[in-house]
Amino acid sequence: MKTSMKKLVLLVSAAISLLPVSAVLFAQEPVPGTTRGQLVAHRGGRYEADENTIPAFKTALEAGITGYELDIHTTADRKYVIMHDFDISRTVNAEGTLEKMRYSTIRPLRTRRGNRIPTLDEVLKLFGEYRGLYVEFEMKTSREDLYPEDKLARYAEDVYAAVTKARPEGSTYIFSSFDTRVLKYLKEHHPEAEVMYITSKGCTEETRAVAKEIGTNRMACHRARTTQEEMHNAHKEGMLINLWPNADATDVALSNALGADYICTDMPRDICYFIEEGIFWIKK
Repeated sequence: MKTSMKKLVLLVSAAISLLPVSAVLFAQEPVPGTTRGQLVAHRGGRYEADENTIPAFKTALEAGITGYELDIHTTADRKYVIMHDFDISRTVNAEGTLEKMRYSTIRPLRTRRGNRIPTLDEVLKLFGEYRGLYVEFEMKTSREDLYPEDKLARYAEDVYAAVTKARPEGSTYIFSSFDTRVLKYLKEHHPEAEVMYITSKGCTEETRAVAKEIGTNRMACHRARTTQEEMHNAHKEGMLINLWPNADATDVALSNALGADYICTDMPRDICYFIEEGIFWIKK
């Protein structure tokens, strides 16, 4: 075992030792052959690869990872591209707001690590080559100055149509957002759409009420602000909870012990080591 992995094992063991007895019991080995929770590669694994790029997703797919999260923006000329921030300057050696730029300007750009900014169609084509994936398509519409109601509706319709058409049999595609407007729009116009409400708050009665108002039983909640009691209550209510952020194996251990249905992590390939060693009983 590599020295770095030994250190991670020690960190995980220490984290579990600090948990309440009930959590430790929960985290113990389940029935052989079963798993508890789905690993989700946040932006393809942003601490391990060039986030939200084709190489990041390909590398994770080659590692056998089946859960993904990515972010969708629209350009000024209605082309859909994959990037987390509205402002491109953090990941690209250029300046500008995606929604105010034409795709012809964005297309030649490269990330600071030399990769192209992929389009939604390119990512859908890649994921379409695999069956049984779980993918969260985060709709980045929270800035109302960039997404007034008419533009929000066009965005929602375009993304819904593209993602739904491209979904292969056996895969689960989820439309997620912090923006309740776009989630409500989808549930109103496409009731069959699987949507997930993202919040920077914990899994509380208040945040669950927001999800129920939207019409979904799926939530992504802040791990450090979520308690075992609230997770228990959420599961009693039939909710499916994704806990984030999970920067390393210690965080993943805590989310796993809390009973997360989905665990969104920035280091999915490192976490695969713990899964393969039987330390975490999580689906890759």
